[in-house]
Amino acid sequence: MRLVSTRHLQAGTIVARPVRSGPVGTAPLVIEGALLTESMCRRLLELGVAAVWVDDEIGEGIEPLEALTPETRDAAERDVMATLADAREALASGQQLPQQAVDRMRDVAGAIAREIAALPEAAYALSEMRIADHYTHEHSVRVTTLGLLLAARHWRSHGWTDHRGRQRHDSVAQRMTQLGFGLLVHDIGKLAIPREVLDKPGRLDAEEWELIKRHPDLGAAMLSHTTTSMLAISVVRFHHERWDGAGYPRRLRGRRISELARIAAVADVYDAVRSERPYKPARPPHVGYEVVREGSGSAFDPAIVRTFCEVVMPYPVGHELELDDGVTAVVAAVDPARPYAPLMRWRDAGGTIVEREVDLARGRAAEPA
Repeated sequence: MRLVSTRHLQAGTIVARPVRSGPVGTAPLVIEGALLTESMCRRLLELGVAAVWVDDEIGEGIEPLEALTPETRDAAERDVMATLADAREALASGQQLPQQAVDRMRDVAGAIAREIAALPEAAYALSEMRIADHYTHEHSVRVTTLGLLLAARHWRSHGWTDHRGRQRHDSVAQRMTQLGFGLLVHDIGKLAIPREVLDKPGRLDAEEWELIKRHPDLGAAMLSHTTTSMLAISVVRFHHERWDGAGYPRRLRGRRISELARIAAVADVYDAVRSERPYKPARPPHVGYEVVREGSGSAFDPAIVRTFCEVVMPYPVGHELELDDGVTAVVAAVDPARPYAPLMRWRDAGGTIVEREVDLARGRAAEPA
């Protein structure tokens, strides 16, 4: 299968994955296996759907690796939506997140962690591209998935660092669940920030920026120390700290930042770059990859960035790219050791399918318009 820009869809194309336009639980716009008509292609474009997974000859045999089953992902999104509703009620009454919501998120974090732990030792290329994403619950689940993928790979190779600075390899499953919980609710404090500030299309003024910088502390304050691990709370409070000390809310530097929060920072920024927002368009995978890679040693822990570059590819399998000669090709395979030289597949002028490794290290490709 391959991911085709909606602008390039043609009537007669078979849809490989359901196309969803709303939060989990809403009926898909197009079901898997549907044959697209001209009117359906126009409608998808009108609704702002960026791209659609399709089955055709060019995409034959291409199977992007997914970290979560659709069932686990959908269940996680439903539970995050329910928890956000609980959090709004708690906030309105000046209460902390209720125990039922805490238990629900702990169960979700454990389910995601177990599924990721069972993955084969293989590079994971994020492949999810949906309609413009205005859904906080989807961002939370994607950030949790990526953060746990990073942690699983990093701790498998290096172990985790305890409060005495020792490298350890025990209790990884428990630590994964604590990280997952923190990631699922990492932005819960934004519920206390006015929507017009969060979605402001222009530059924030000084007062608005100070409001935004409060959300990690506001989120941490919604979690009780008696029912929630301090490690999980550290993810909520410190995921906007930077390795160079220029972050917020405490301006912590280097290893003074919780290791879990350092992992969360990478996952959060990557997904933010890849997501559609009212004030900015979604950027392609290679842009998110470069933002993280270039932030090594300044915004991010260099060791975590190295792990990120083993897990996330700049040109994920199944994605379309426009090569420098104007040909639109799909990424058929990628070697994590050579991420800028994927195996590309396209149809030449004579109609023959060509498969060749292409050097993209110097920006010789772009997302198709």
